[in-house]
Amino acid sequence: MPPRDLYEVLDIERGASDEEIKRAYRRMAVKYHPDKNQGDSQAEDAFKEVGEAYRVLADENLRARYDRYGHEGVSSQMGGGPGHGTADFMDLFSQVFGDFGDLFGMGGAGGRARRGNDLRYDVEVSLEEAYVGKTLSVDIPKMEPCGTCSGDGIRPGTSPTTCAQCAGRGKVVFQQGFFSVQQNCPRCRGRGELITDPCIECSGEGRLQRAKKVSVTIPKGISDGDVLRVNGHGDAGSQGAPPGNLLVGVRVTQHDFYERKGPDLFLQWSVSMVAAALGTKARIPMLHEGEEDVVVPPGTQPGHVITLRGKGMPRLQRHGHGNLRILVMVETPTDLSPKEKELFRELAKLRGQLDEDSIDRRGERPSDRRKRGFFSDLKDLISGDPKDE
Repeated sequence: MPPRDLYEVLDIERGASDEEIKRAYRRMAVKYHPDKNQGDSQAEDAFKEVGEAYRVLADENLRARYDRYGHEGVSSQMGGGPGHGTADFMDLFSQVFGDFGDLFGMGGAGGRARRGNDLRYDVEVSLEEAYVGKTLSVDIPKMEPCGTCSGDGIRPGTSPTTCAQCAGRGKVVFQQGFFSVQQNCPRCRGRGELITDPCIECSGEGRLQRAKKVSVTIPKGISDGDVLRVNGHGDAGSQGAPPGNLLVGVRVTQHDFYERKGPDLFLQWSVSMVAAALGTKARIPMLHEGEEDVVVPPGTQPGHVITLRGKGMPRLQRHGHGNLRILVMVETPTDLSPKEKELFRELAKLRGQLDEDSIDRRGERPSDRRKRGFFSDLKDLISGDPKDE
């Protein structure tokens, strides 16, 4: 029997556009697809014929040769029509439709094994915990391998069948003009076998939703906003595929009186006017443990910074620590007794400082300087402006 006209096969006019050719192929290929017409040899032959027609008419050069010479002009490029293997036509179908596993209800047991999804989980730790590190045990709702089928999606006591399309190789050869391209088999998705008797418990997926305890190690020196990766603790993959990863977002809560910038810690510490003038020793509570004696030298001014090297945060995944910078604030008494006021006036006379609102060497009043606040002083500190020890 002579081959049918290719335009007639796709039920289109000879002047049809590329888009009309593609639409016609999609319509006819779905109509005759073997998965929709299982056991129907006539539908399988029609599926091959439709694929051959599309292959020629979708190629500009082959279509021109066919329009000029008919079947003889493209016979060397054609697969032989009915009776030829279906593997390359299934690949062609896959190229046009994409991954068509769900098109005919194949997305469950016959679907492709897929790596598990990555999961995100957020935790909150204190600044003290960020300093020393911590191990957390968290409950993660995730996909876990099915216990009934051990994650392979196959009903216990049964076995998968060899894919007839690729003969179990998982690969098929697609002929495109003069070229042969090897691709994953579109029917078994490269596995070489099909699950015909899926596990009842997981419907062939090989995994189920469960809550799983996961141990998460928070390293010393972790910063707010850091993300930790726990490999292999995301969703289980389908049908035995590798699992995804667990991504743990870390939030470090604010401390009552410590501030942090990178590996450095900042602390605002108040001393009395007398202590600032005469000098003193302050006991500073450390972030992690105990206290530290810090010398406040005589004549300390408001905004003076005392640096304790190596007393800051641990450097993440590095040796050493940052520094602790103590911003000294000088308290001015507000409830002076008459006697105290008299003593201050006497001191002012001795120092020639009767103007209670005198201007300092910066060109600002001490009261104004105090009002600038802690964070303004920190800005000066970072730029190297305030007086350091």
